[in-house]
Amino acid sequence: MAEFQGYKLIITYNYLPGREMAYRRFMINQWLPAMQSLGLEPLEIFHTMWGDYPVRQISLYAPDLATLRRALGSREWEMWLQRLDHYVSELRYCILPARPWFQFC
Repeated sequence: MAEFQGYKLIITYNYLPGREMAYRRFMINQWLPAMQSLGLEPLEIFHTMWGDYPVRQISLYAPDLATLRRALGSREWEMWLQRLDHYVSELRYCILPARPWFQFC
C-alpha cells in the first residue's frame, strides 16, 4: 500500500439548538472557504446519527505540518473559531497523520 501523505485536522462538535440552518449557511458560505484560504482543504464531513459522539466531524487536509502550523497559528484561525462558536458547542480538534480510512480523535 502506498503511503498516504499529509495531515488531518479533525474537528468535532454539536450544533446549538435552533441554529442548524444558520450554521449550514455559515459553513458553506464563509467558514469552509476561509479554511481553504488558510491552506486547509475540506476532506470529509461526517454526521453522527446515534451514539455517544459529537454530531459533526469535519476533517480538513494539510499537505504538510508546516502548512497546518501556519494556519493554526494565524489570527484568521482564531477569528474563525470564535465565529464557529456562535453555532456549536463542545468544539474540539486534534491533528493526526492522514490515512485513507476513517479516523477520529
